[in-house]
Amino acid sequence: MSEKSFNLFQKREAKSQSVDEASKSADIRSVFQESGKEETLALQYFSYITKDNTYHTAHVLNKIIKAKPENLKYACLVISYVDPELAQRLLGEFPDEIQVHVVSELLSLIQYSKAEIENFDKILRRLLTEQFGGKYVVAKLLEELDIEKKMLLMQEFSKRYPDAATLFRRIMILFEDLLSLNEVNYQRIFSEVSNEILSMAFCNHSVEQQTRLYNILPKGLKNIVQQGIELGRKKYSRTDINKAQQYIIEYAKQLEKDGFIDPILKDENAKPPTSS
Repeated sequence: MSEKSFNLFQKREAKSQSVDEASKSADIRSVFQESGKEETLALQYFSYITKDNTYHTAHVLNKIIKAKPENLKYACLVISYVDPELAQRLLGEFPDEIQVHVVSELLSLIQYSKAEIENFDKILRRLLTEQFGGKYVVAKLLEELDIEKKMLLMQEFSKRYPDAATLFRRIMILFEDLLSLNEVNYQRIFSEVSNEILSMAFCNHSVEQQTRLYNILPKGLKNIVQQGIELGRKKYSRTDINKAQQYIIEYAKQLEKDGFIDPILKDENAKPPTSS
């Protein structure tokens, strides 16, 4: 082969290789584009579930499971699809028995058809739009009420709706419920709260309750809180005090949920107050 012919052969090979590479690149891009489309579609499923409606979602799924136990697979589907943080919240809303079944099912791979996923996504979306209220909505409504109004409301509620009174009592945890906890739980809650919040929360409480608080605080912090309480009697409004107490209640509820303290309301304490 002459040098001229060899050069011509090299050019042809280079051109052919270039065409092949371009073709391969196009194929790869096509694969990634299709993959991206699939991923985008997957992310669209159950996208309406947020941390604000996990209770409602779990409530709807619970009703579906009660209607037909084999519907447990749909709870597994939703929990496996949403973000891990949402999945954890959702799982925590189920009764212990259901949680065990869900985790057991998720340990093995479960296969769903695309049509099945799309169908249940539409059903759940529709069911959620028909759900209103719930215990978290009620809890938020009650947060701003002071202790006197909460007690009056509980008494009236227990008269009108005695069957639901215990559930209502569990939703409306009072600051006073925290004050009746044993020393271990009491210390775990109040020793971690900032001095400013403590000063606000306790400034309208009895000397006995204030003394109990001082006894669990280090000396330096005790003096700061004591001064804050004395100044707070004239400084803080009722709204400020309610907000500080509600902050501590929410913190205590989180500790309870995480298992760091015993249940705040025992069965006997969950009963509604009786009117005198």
